[in-house]
Amino acid sequence: MAYFLAVANRKGGVGKSTTAVMLAHAMAAWGRKRVLVVDLDSQCNSSMILVGGKGWLDAKNKQTTIADYFFDLYEGVMPNAKDYLIRGAGDVAAPGQAGITLAPGSLLLDDMQGELFLKESRQSTDHLVVTNRVRGKIKQLIRRFEADFDVVIMDCPPGISFAALSAMELANKIVVPFRPDYVSQFAVERVAMLIENKDLPDSLYAVPFEKRRYVALANFVEPTGQDRFFIDLIADEHPTLATQLPLNPLIARSFSYVDGGKRSIEDKYGPVTEDVRKLYDEMTALMAVRQAA
Repeated sequence: MAYFLAVANRKGGVGKSTTAVMLAHAMAAWGRKRVLVVDLDSQCNSSMILVGGKGWLDAKNKQTTIADYFFDLYEGVMPNAKDYLIRGAGDVAAPGQAGITLAPGSLLLDDMQGELFLKESRQSTDHLVVTNRVRGKIKQLIRRFEADFDVVIMDCPPGISFAALSAMELANKIVVPFRPDYVSQFAVERVAMLIENKDLPDSLYAVPFEKRRYVALANFVEPTGQDRFFIDLIADEHPTLATQLPLNPLIARSFSYVDGGKRSIEDKYGPVTEDVRKLYDEMTALMAVRQAA
């Protein structure tokens, strides 16, 4: 049974896609896992990182993106779900049967979700019933891949969508990347309330850290007192990884897709490999605890 991991935040520009891809590379290369990345963000950043512009354009032209998958199989039609996947994604080598497979993103994913809502609205006028049906069916469609993978990483869009809500409901654990600033205090709280299904902040904070399904990750961290201040504020109220990803141009450069062959994860990330390793080790430990429970 696959472990479902979502990377989510209602705020954009916090490094969700790069975090998702970093974890996918590490789990495939070091963890020897069969990893599926489901790109639910219409910006398609994780798809571009893993297969490049040409690979993504091929999927778009063949109509085998995640939006096509949801729309084509929504009514229970039985085309081969594997036809919508790109095997051998990424430019990092993985041993044995391990590796990364991609369900590529789509610029039309938001439009498709609107069409699915309208389709369900013909069956019911109850907004809540329609919403729950759409979310439930999207969860079922993501689960169809479960038997073929060890880990399913869902890269969620900023804001709220049926796909994002479905992924967060489905996930065993949600990673919430954040920038250490004033806005992130509010953004982390909002997404945490969604994850824990709480209407008020006080209800969220009454839930012990060890029982919460999410963990925050400080990203784009600079060695300043101000960044430390914001990280400590968030860590006081939310479970937060000890790992902190620095603001480093070498990390950004690592996500350029190299076509024409695989390389080691150490060659891929170079001087920032140690940061990737820290994130991988800490997340692997958390996932092991969740699976044991």
